[in-house]
Amino acid sequence: MIRKNLDLIIVGFVVLAIVMYDVTLELLGELMHLVFEGFHVVFEYVELGIEEAVELLFHLLDVGEIIEYLFESDRHGSQVVTFYILVTIAWFGFYRLSKLVPRLWASFKQMLLNTWVRRKTELELYWLSLTIRDKVAIAVTAVVVAYIASFFVM
Repeated sequence: MIRKNLDLIIVGFVVLAIVMYDVTLELLGELMHLVFEGFHVVFEYVELGIEEAVELLFHLLDVGEIIEYLFESDRHGSQVVTFYILVTIAWFGFYRLSKLVPRLWASFKQMLLNTWVRRKTELELYWLSLTIRDKVAIAVTAVVVAYIASFFVM
């Protein structure tokens, strides 16, 4: 039932978001803050793990002094290596995303087209099966609901 009418549920939420735009924008701002805060925490943990692994590798291989001498730095060798590892991970992630997004977009467009045609056909068949009395009742109900909703929007 929910899977069959998921498109109607989404349209209902979109209409509700448009009608109550101030609450929607506030919730969207809070959600974005939460998402970015989560990404930041995950990034810090990954960075700390990579930096600790590089420090351990430098200590085990005893190459810390060599890197300090080559880059003329004072114990920032592990941070340089950590930076380049993170840049490589980000580059690989963006590369994979660039391969995935076009396929997802094409499937989303096809799904949207199929849903539009199916709902349009269902609505047309339903409208044709109604009597004149039922059609008038639906039209009056829609006008009354729009009129009552206008009090909450203004």
